[in-house]
Amino acid sequence: MNSSHLLTCRQCRKGALHPIERDNVFHPPGKTVTVKTLATKCDQCGAETVLASQHEENLARLKAREAEYGLYLTGEAICAFRRKYGLTQQAVAKVFGKGLIAFSRYENEKSYPDESTTKLLRIAISRPDVLKQLADESGVEIPLWNERSLEVAAKKVSKLRPVESSLRRVETRHVAEPDTAASEHVPSFEPQYCYS
Repeated sequence: MNSSHLLTCRQCRKGALHPIERDNVFHPPGKTVTVKTLATKCDQCGAETVLASQHEENLARLKAREAEYGLYLTGEAICAFRRKYGLTQQAVAKVFGKGLIAFSRYENEKSYPDESTTKLLRIAISRPDVLKQLADESGVEIPLWNERSLEVAAKKVSKLRPVESSLRRVETRHVAEPDTAASEHVPSFEPQYCYS
């Protein structure tokens, strides 16, 4: 933003908003990950605001940190998984055998799941049937299970593609009838499918 295009502060309505970068520091086990995000700051009242034009860039920067997390999941990934199935933080904590506020802390990255819980989360993310089994064993209903199951089934079907198969000729049989002699040719075609 150059000075001729500065926006007016929405809070004090006097100052101009100047672009700034903020350091967001995360501490997955054994690491410190710093992500610089964009914002603006009022030169009069000091209020900091994230503009809509900065929001998408900030999301991309935060997502890029996944590469530095190794085995561990980001809070956003854990939250997206939970919300995909319509589970509350308390319900998903019961499914994975954790305390009531554990998933609030994981999603806000105040703490991180231990290694075994992280592995189980990754398996449940990639194999929804594991989530369903854990939920059933814990007596937890998954509100969006039917919707997500239909999506998974539709994806599997859309990945099916026909594989070219040559027609096999079946021997021609001659059937002799008292009045006519007919030749019968029966081709056989068996469609085959495979996953891409």
